[in-house]
Amino acid sequence: MNCHQKTFLVWLFAVGLLLSSCGPVNSPNEHLSTPPLEPAQNISNPTATVSASSSCKKISFVMSSGSILDIYTICPDGSILTKITDGLSSDSQPSWSPNGARIALASSRDGNSQIYLMGEDGSNPIKLTSDYENDFPIWLPDGNQVAFRTTDGNGLWWWRIVNIETNRISEFSEPSYDFFFPTPAWSPDGKYIAYMSLLEQQQRNDGSSQIHKRSVDGSSDTALTNDIWANINPVWSPDGTKIAFLSERDGTYNIFALYMMDNNGTNFQKLTEPVYSENTAFSWSPDGQQIAISSDVATVLGSIRIIDVNTGNARELLDLPNGEWASSPSWQP
Repeated sequence: MNCHQKTFLVWLFAVGLLLSSCGPVNSPNEHLSTPPLEPAQNISNPTATVSASSSCKKISFVMSSGSILDIYTICPDGSILTKITDGLSSDSQPSWSPNGARIALASSRDGNSQIYLMGEDGSNPIKLTSDYENDFPIWLPDGNQVAFRTTDGNGLWWWRIVNIETNRISEFSEPSYDFFFPTPAWSPDGKYIAYMSLLEQQQRNDGSSQIHKRSVDGSSDTALTNDIWANINPVWSPDGTKIAFLSERDGTYNIFALYMMDNNGTNFQKLTEPVYSENTAFSWSPDGQQIAISSDVATVLGSIRIIDVNTGNARELLDLPNGEWASSPSWQP
């Protein structure tokens, strides 16, 4: 059994629990996060050029030359590079709100990793969580809620959702001992969740995982892929007609290519060669014509490329100084 198969078998029980709890956000397990919303540590913003950069749909990303991570924005043509966090601790995993006005992020500025919210230029930071350790913020389509991953620090991981207006936190999934927990991806209309399923792996006893589309109300659950390889990390296009995902289907375990398909599981298109790892992050452009993707250990550490989804042509987003790397691109809607 290869390492990928061993890792995925741990998920069998966790995925069933996730699917059983993917109903409406408000649940009997809802509770108020303590303390309520509070101003976060002030962040200086020495290089912000808000008025100039407002003419483009920006890409936020993480860049570092050492152990401290900071969040930057840049126009898709590589102009107006702007540093929007500048702290003594790491800020990472930026995620744009559906209206493009705010960014959710994970930050350790107050000690351990928590979820924060800030303006598009890094202003007015607000702390959304304060218990456990939390990361990987994902906006729900209504723009009022953010899903995030939680760990208790003792090996358990699960997903929760915070309402940013009330600071009320609800449980979304049951705890699992696997940190690579299937990540939920809401369709732009909020009616469906795309996710990685291990149902077929359980039935066939292989190392596969498939992309499923499940209605939020639980009335349907459809497999969109069906092969013997790992298919992971689905991301909806802005108009909801396409889903991009990573797949091993080119034939090498733990090495992924970026693929795209229609939201009913047809018209597969290969967008990159198999050079990425399971930790690769990518984001659609607001017009659905391009995808920004960060490379990692499978290729050259730290580059972000812009891929044309119609032709597969790719280009580098920015030139990085020696010793610096960039990752986690998120395109402003």
